[in-house]
This record gives sequence, structure tokens and C-alpha cells, in this order.
Amino acid sequence: MKARALAAAACLACLPGVLASPSAQARPESSKARLSQVLSPDGMPRRLVLALDGIPYDVFVAMQADGHFRDFRPAARMVSTFPALSDVAFAQIEGSVPPSGYQTRHFDPEQGKVVGNNVGALSERAHPKIASDASSHSVGHRVYGYIAPMRVARSELHEIGEEMLASKKDVFVAYLGTSDAVLHLHGREGAREFLLEVDAYLQALQSRVQERVHRPLKIDIVSDHGSTMMPSQVVPVQDAFEACGFRRNMKMEAERDVAFALPGIVGSMAISVRPSQLEAAANCLAPLEGVDLVAVNRDDVVGVVSAEGEAEVRQLGTAPERYGYRALRGDPLGLLASTPGKGNERDFDQAALFALTRDGPRPDPLRRLWRSFHGEVGSPASLLLSLDDGYEVGNPALRFATKLRGGHAGTHGSLTRLSSLGVLASNWRDTTDVNTTAASHLLFGDRDTVVKK
Repeated sequence: MKARALAAAACLACLPGVLASPSAQARPESSKARLSQVLSPDGMPRRLVLALDGIPYDVFVAMQADGHFRDFRPAARMVSTFPALSDVAFAQIEGSVPPSGYQTRHFDPEQGKVVGNNVGALSERAHPKIASDASSHSVGHRVYGYIAPMRVARSELHEIGEEMLASKKDVFVAYLGTSDAVLHLHGREGAREFLLEVDAYLQALQSRVQERVHRPLKIDIVSDHGSTMMPSQVVPVQDAFEACGFRRNMKMEAERDVAFALPGIVGSMAISVRPSQLEAAANCLAPLEGVDLVAVNRDDVVGVVSAEGEAEVRQLGTAPERYGYRALRGDPLGLLASTPGKGNERDFDQAALFALTRDGPRPDPLRRLWRSFHGEVGSPASLLLSLDDGYEVGNPALRFATKLRGGHAGTHGSLTRLSSLGVLASNWRDTTDVNTTAASHLLFGDRDTVVKK
């Protein structure tokens, strides 16, 4: 087992750019940054916001049903962005400016090539996730987190507690990243084991706060996405493109070139193509086994292409927020039967659609699809691939490294329910199901807002 762990570490360390991650960058424009300037009146944080990467709603709710997290009110769904990835989702939750791409490694239209690197993206100092008041961690720390995820996650949890007790901020925000590795490598059972640790530690932390300042600690828990919590097989995207006459090229020089990075163990992919090849590329991928749908950036319309048909999504208004859905062939999102109407078009109020779909096969689909090309990132892709549960895009080096550790047991990134549903829970206020924008307002807007169920 030790030899396997060392081999996995060597494999990860050999990926390009392992030492090239930039230092942390302050983001004063975020709602969280403004909140962090306030000091506690009694010299110890009155509220802890614990951001747990990748914890699924289903696991947390099941544990509450078993009697755990009994100090917390009933948990709510936190519906992620699309793609359901940490960079994008936590930027929204924090209330920060959008990242330049869906992940650190992405196609940059100004440079005309794919930039960034996979292992550098593991560094919290490079990854544009939520800005934490606790210590950030290096590439080496995150690599070790994929070798011994439970041990590292436990260490991060205790480190967060000690740093919070030493802080004078009124609200202490902490990001725990290795929980995502726990889900990737150990699935549902790993999530449960880790959350048992979290529950016990937060109870102990609560007792220490009571002893020192004679008042309770308010705690909010939020995660950025869920997990499929199942093994996955690779969808051969590059082979499919080649069979359709396309060529993968990181610089996208010729008319039939396509540019994309192979991200981590995820069920989504951002792809850049020439405008003239947009529809051909989408139709090339849509029929593949394991493809849920292909979202197509058609500027003022988002196309949805799948083996089940084709549709278009439009934003109809912002106050109130409304979306239009037009099925061109079939009903790829399955929305025509959900609302009374004639023909192949439906208009949806966003709040009503959120309530209707929040626990459906694809939660909150229209808003997430629209924003994936209109506001979630600085440089939107041409196409976004969403995969079915049990499939991934497949980075060969990372897959090999996880096989040395016994394989992996979960992905995220797609539009599907398991991938999309993170958790929001509080020990001092009721919470309702939210998207990332509503989560930001709740956590980092008015500190005294109480959201009624």
C-alpha cells in the first residue's frame, strides 16, 4: 500500500506545472472580503462559515436522519452552477468576480491557446475558490490529500478550529478542500466517515467557545456541489472528434481544430471551436454513450443538443428573472410536460422553475445553462459537455494515479442531480433551498438575515 501511495504521488508530481502555481491574490471586491473586515465585540468570532468542498446534500440529510448534526436545523439543497465545479461555484457563493475560465486550465481567447496546468490548479493559492480566513495550502499539500485524503481532511478541520479560536474577526470563513478528494476516492462511505469527524469536532469546538466567552458559536456549513458517488468510465471525446474530422490542438490554428483541456475526475468539459464549426462539433458529441447533453454558446441563445433532441434557452427578463424554453426536436430537458401550455415553447418564472426542478434530474436547468455562457466566467467556451452519472472526461495521468490508490468512486461537474446538489446547513437559523447567488446573499450579505422555510 505504501509503494502504491508513493507511485501515485510521483505520477501526480510529474504532471506539467507542478511548481508553477501563482501566489494567492486578494479579492477585495467580494462580499466575503467586506464582511471579513468586521471585528468581534468580544474578541472571538461569533460565526463560523465552514465551506466544505464537494459534500453532497443526500449524505448530509441521511446523517441528520440518523441523529447526527442534531445541533443543526434541517439541511437545505445548495444547487451548484453549471458546470458544477468549485472555481465557478465558490466564486458565486463568495460574491466575487467570476474566474476567467471554468477551471484554472482553460482556453484563453486573447492568447488563442489553452493556458494553465492541472496540478497547479490543486493549489488553493492558485485556485479561485472561496477566500478563506484560515490558512491556504500548497500544491504539495493537495497532492498528499489525494494520497491520504481522510488524514489530510481531518488535519485541515482541526487546523481551521485552532485558527478560528485565535482570530478576532466577527465572522470567520474557512475553506476545507480535501473533502472533495475524500468523495472522489472513497465515495459515499468516505463522505459519511468524514462528516462524523466534522460533527464531533464542531461539538467540541462549540464547547471551547462556550467556556471562553460564555456564548454559543453560530455555524453555517456550505458546499459547492455534490458527487455522483459511483465509479465512472471515460467518454472518448478526442477519439469522437477525430472520427468526425476534427483535430485537437491547444492553439486552435486550423478551421477544424478544437481546443480543450482534460480536467480532473469530472463529468463536464469546456470546448472551444471556430464559430463555423459550432453546430458540427455539438452534433458530433451529442450521440456518444455517456453524454447527457451538449450546451452550445449561440450568443443570445443557449442551444441544448442531446441524443433525445434539441432545444433553445433564452433569458426573457431579469426583474423578475424569467427564461424561455423552445424545443426544436424532441424535449431534451423534459420541460414541456412540466408546465401547462401548447406547442413546443414554455416561459418560466425563475423562482417557480427552481422550486419545480430543485430535486429533479437536472436541478434549475435553464438558469444554470444560460449563466454558464453569460456571467459565470470571463471567457465562456463554445461548448459545454454534461455527462451522465457514471461517466467522466478522463485525464489519463490522474486516472492512473487514482488506480494506484484503488480507483475512484465519484465525479461532479455535470448538470445532473447528484453532481449538482451541495448542502447548506445552519445551527442558528432555518435555511431554504438556494442557488449559488442566494447562498452568497445569505452567508455574506446581511449578517442577521434569517431565511424562513
